[in-house]
Amino acid sequence: MRRLIKIFGGVGLTMVIGASALVGCGGRGGSANVDPFVDDYDPNKEYNIEFLGWGDAKEQAIYQRIINDFMTEYPNIHVTYDACSAGEYLTKLTGEINDLPDVFYLPDTEFLQWVDGGHLLNLLGENGEGADLDALANVWDNAVKEYYYNPDTYTLGKSEGAGLFALPKDQGPFTLAYNIDLVQEQIEKNNLQNDEEVQALFSGEPVTWVTFRSAMKKLLVGAGENVYGIPYYELEHAVYSNNATFFDETVTTSTLTSPAMVDAVQFIGDLCTDGITPKDGLAGNGDGADNAFYQERALMTFVGPWDFATIWEMEDFNVDIMPVPYGPGPDREYNTEDDGKSTAFIGSMGYCVAAKTKERGTSGASLMLAEYLCFDESAQRKFYSFGQCVPNLKDMAYNEYVPDSLGILADEGHTDPESREIFIDIVDGFTDENDTIGGKPRVLYYTYLTSWRTNLEDTINQSGLYTGDTTAQAVLEGFNASFQASLDEMNEYWKG
Repeated sequence: MRRLIKIFGGVGLTMVIGASALVGCGGRGGSANVDPFVDDYDPNKEYNIEFLGWGDAKEQAIYQRIINDFMTEYPNIHVTYDACSAGEYLTKLTGEINDLPDVFYLPDTEFLQWVDGGHLLNLLGENGEGADLDALANVWDNAVKEYYYNPDTYTLGKSEGAGLFALPKDQGPFTLAYNIDLVQEQIEKNNLQNDEEVQALFSGEPVTWVTFRSAMKKLLVGAGENVYGIPYYELEHAVYSNNATFFDETVTTSTLTSPAMVDAVQFIGDLCTDGITPKDGLAGNGDGADNAFYQERALMTFVGPWDFATIWEMEDFNVDIMPVPYGPGPDREYNTEDDGKSTAFIGSMGYCVAAKTKERGTSGASLMLAEYLCFDESAQRKFYSFGQCVPNLKDMAYNEYVPDSLGILADEGHTDPESREIFIDIVDGFTDENDTIGGKPRVLYYTYLTSWRTNLEDTINQSGLYTGDTTAQAVLEGFNASFQASLDEMNEYWKG
């Protein structure tokens, strides 16, 4: 077993967790704590702050416009905006660990390491001068809760004694999109206009795995040798939609061999043996999978709201979204019906304020910028009109984004999903007991290190599951001991 070494001074543990390795002095009673708090903002003082992000030229232009609006509203705060590509971002940020920009954003998968390392400012404030909690009440509850942390109890989420260490940049609901014209062509070709399973699949309501597999096999008849139902299937979607888990609530004990987890992985394997996905299964994830969908070699694929900025640029490419199918539930026979729930994973980014802004005297002004980006109405409207995300603001999402009440989406001359309320249902995340569609954070949000997730996926990809040469039970039982050792080592490193 490799020993993990805490990292100081920006030296990354690249062999174990890549550029995401951060470090610091968290865990073991180190510098990770709820202090320091944000300082008061003085409107009569001049501030110079730095903001770092990533994105292509279009996204950078949007951010610069919003930052210019901010500086117009707060002329005493000058913001220098710097950006790089997504692939370079974490390496750049880690390289600046000892002199971080005042404001930057982090993926939720990196949050735990950075906050435990003591690099992020607690935004709650000590005397009421911190984050505007009244304004945050209109931001998605689940999004805000993600960025609470209590280093004394090693607890993510809102709890007594927890600090708030980031504000949501966005919530990324990830669900299925389908090619409307290609699906309709296959429906007509195979006389499926009145087929109950096919109609249920595209009703906007979740269906079971059983219905999903059956409907997709019918749709693919006569589609062509190199046309698939879906290029790959996201592991978390299968796991979450079967009420399965990777580990217990304490993130200390593997649950990979539970019946629900086994069923979830077997579902992905069965999609491959059915011919609904290619034989490389999970290995098809990425740009190649997206290209298969855009080139009309797949009926559907997984998308987030950000993908529609690309889809809008395509002529005669009509797309709508649908909920991910759900499984039979834990301890159930694989092919039984159940009242499960469609559960997608949600990616999130958080606007962080560097802890060192306390020393610089810029923490209050930095928080002002983070708040503006998070919940200013004008800023949020620019973000969603760009096709980048759903609004952070709940009232804007329901009253403006879903119905397109301002005509912002329609006026752009592009195709937008008619069923975009599904994105909102995912983000809202089972706030009502009657909800049948919701979402959860990506699994790496909960773990201190990340390499185990790649190792698990590689093991599945290389196992023969997709060709029917082995079973999910055998794959997961074979990986379980290694995974449990990783959890043990991870938690010793983090909490030791």
